[in-house]
Amino acid sequence: MSIELVRIDDRLIHGQVIIAWSKVVAVQRMVVIDDKVAADVIRKMLLQTIAPPGVNVSILTVAQAIEMLSNDSFANEKLFLLFSNPTDMLALVVGGIIIHKVNIGGMSFGQGKMELTKAVSVDEQDRSAFKKLHQHGVILEIQMLPNDNPIDVMSKI
Repeated sequence: MSIELVRIDDRLIHGQVIIAWSKVVAVQRMVVIDDKVAADVIRKMLLQTIAPPGVNVSILTVAQAIEMLSNDSFANEKLFLLFSNPTDMLALVVGGIIIHKVNIGGMSFGQGKMELTKAVSVDEQDRSAFKKLHQHGVILEIQMLPNDNPIDVMSKI
């Protein structure tokens, strides 16, 4: 198993992921890690349908992901891990999964959120999770598209 890219994007699998990132990072499997999505049959079906040709999609709860990644259930596969928020990613890291670098795409603006860039807004829970991920040695970079210059999240928080 090789984790090629880890991305936080509340839209999960969408145009930028399908067209831009999947061309730059050749993977055999996208793993969506989100408790709510894993419990939503319709969203699961939609995400599995829109994946790029030849790319398998697994939609897992955080607990399932920790178990499967720990047991090397995806042996010999290149993986693209997708999260909708940093809190779930922190749970994965605390659960023993090593993540070195995170690409942060869209995190929608909403009530109680502070805008870091025009595409990334965070609330206090997100900021706390990012700080803890940083303490675990995870590099956190905002980068919408592969050709964009990455921005260090910690410099914005």
